[in-house]
Amino acid sequence: MCTVLLRFDPGAAWPVLLGAVRDEFVDRDWDPPGRYWTGAAGRLYGGRDRVAEGTWLALDPAAPAVAALLNGPPLPVPADGRRPTRGTLALAALTGEPLPDGAELARYNGFHLLRATTQRVDVWTWDGADLAHRSLEPGDHVIVNAGVDADTPLVDRLLPAMEKIPPVDPVPGGPTAQAWEGWVDLLGPGDLDGGDPRALVVRRSVAGRGYGSTSASLVGLSRGGARYDFTPRPGGDEFWYEVPVGAAGHG
Repeated sequence: MCTVLLRFDPGAAWPVLLGAVRDEFVDRDWDPPGRYWTGAAGRLYGGRDRVAEGTWLALDPAAPAVAALLNGPPLPVPADGRRPTRGTLALAALTGEPLPDGAELARYNGFHLLRATTQRVDVWTWDGADLAHRSLEPGDHVIVNAGVDADTPLVDRLLPAMEKIPPVDPVPGGPTAQAWEGWVDLLGPGDLDGGDPRALVVRRSVAGRGYGSTSASLVGLSRGGARYDFTPRPGGDEFWYEVPVGAAGHG
């Protein structure tokens, strides 16, 4: 996942509203949101990367809590070539497992890991030297590969656009476009080309392979539960659907 848009308002009926777009090589196999894991992670919903069996976004509707993983700066491969997948980190963030540290952490490529509940939002960033932690203040935030509210053309475009979106009440059961008025349009391509540095929905070639935005998600956390909407084809509201996560509510 390459971009997360977050509105955090602990006093609101829906304290966390999150939009996310995942960018990946288009030929890398994945599964749409479901419950794919065992043990403590068996209660979590998320899309599954078939290559490494992890996820880029996970939801615990009962807590409620959501975690998202973004790639950080690319780091040198360990001398023995063994590098752990970052895809398990979002699962660990929601199941109480400790994050890697020491020699184990040193093997990981760079990442940003977000964990949000109705009361707080935390972000951990690994840059190869330190695992930095920060708690986000209430308000609108955009997290990209360069970090939280980084000075990039995309962030500079999205933050003012988010401020124009009025409060929403994504009660489960209604159509995505109605429940998430303003958010669905924001997560679309608009009139920008996929190669534009301001574009949220991207399309390009990397080393001869197609690379682009392969899915998008919308997650709302209330004190009574959660709502999770998903599209495998970012760019049109006709492809959005609500993921049946069971423990959902509002208030």
